Amino acid sequence: MGENLRHSYEESCKVLQGLGLLEGNRIPPQPQRQPRHDDDEPGVSIFRISVEKVSLNNLSLARTFFGRSEIRSVSFKGTDLTESILCWNDFIEVDFADADLSRCDLRAANFRNVKFVRSNLTAAELRNASFEQCDFTDANMDGTKLTRMQGWKLKLSEQQRKGIDWHWSGADQPPGG
Repeated sequence: MGENLRHSYEESCKVLQGLGLLEGNRIPPQPQRQPRHDDDEPGVSIFRISVEKVSLNNLSLARTFFGRSEIRSVSFKGTDLTESILCWNDFIEVDFADADLSRCDLRAANFRNVKFVRSNLTAAELRNASFEQCDFTDANMDGTKLTRMQGWKLKLSEQQRKGIDWHWSGADQPPGG
């Protein structure tokens, strides 16, 4: 899905408000940098909640903070999550097909039965994350940080493997843990 078919940031916030995932009527300012767990004004923040069985497709949510949450049976198809923080979460049966996860931090997150089909994971940090029965078909993995141990367990194409920024050891644990 093309960028021009995505909801604007403001429209995306209103979708979240309508689902009760963003409190109040105020649209939080979108951060100019990747959010941190201790930001005074984090922008959109999904923290210590359970999000289940909702469609968050085609939203513009770059630099969103997800922390200490369970995200189950949620679809993010075509959603822009560029430079978001997705650390310390459990993602179960989530669909990130065609989503933009470029430059996202996914350390210390658990992914079970998650679809990353055609998603953009360019320069994403995936070390210290766990993946069980995940589908990376046609995902852009250029510059994605993974450990060799993780790579042995994932079903990836030869092209994807060539583009990955391989590491022998994990990354530092993300803050906020």
